[in-house]
Amino acid sequence: MVAILVVLTIIAFVAADIVLQKMRARRTATAPVARDAVATELLLPALQAERFALPGGIFFHRGHTWANLLFSGQVKVGADDFLQKLLGRVDGVTLPPVGAEVKEGQPFAVLRQAGRSLTLLAPVNGVVCAVNQEVGKAPSLLKRDPYTRGWLVAIQPGDLGANLAGLVVGEKALGWLRSELGRVREFLVEALAAHRDALVGATAADGGLSADGLLERLDDDTWAAFESRFFRG
Repeated sequence: MVAILVVLTIIAFVAADIVLQKMRARRTATAPVARDAVATELLLPALQAERFALPGGIFFHRGHTWANLLFSGQVKVGADDFLQKLLGRVDGVTLPPVGAEVKEGQPFAVLRQAGRSLTLLAPVNGVVCAVNQEVGKAPSLLKRDPYTRGWLVAIQPGDLGANLAGLVVGEKALGWLRSELGRVREFLVEALAAHRDALVGATAADGGLSADGLLERLDDDTWAAFESRFFRG
């Protein structure tokens, strides 16, 4: 009888040990994702809508360009604060020539950073009637003053009423921006879970992630995925 009890005790200990090992393995497997989620949460203060400029009266396109209606009937166009903050430095800007026809949702300008580029989508249809030569010579204007001196082109619109119906302004623009910032957090969790080296160099001094210039520190594949999700409409 004693021998049977000893055997049963040994079996119980072995079974308990197997269960504990499986629990440890499960925690180890899920730990990277949990850590990634925690690290991404450190972005929350930097990804609050209040930290991004969103001037009243300006219409925003889903590709993160903007349109400002002028008294002349022309429309000034540029890149929004969301884009310039997350992009980081801008080394060069390629703009269309005066007279070029642009279409809403189609590429019209390119921002360059080192060996990579980001294509911008036009927020309205029309013909380019002016180009900001200053921002072409000093791309940093786009970052310092994205809604005034950092404008890109002026367009003589061709179908303004229809285009404006697809843009957001005022409170709708604020709600859209908050939604976009939520999508950024989701994207980062996914990127880190799939590829832990996706954000190499993106950590801040406190070990969290830095929102400003985030794209500048992404690897090439993650940059391409981010561009496709947020700047392709």
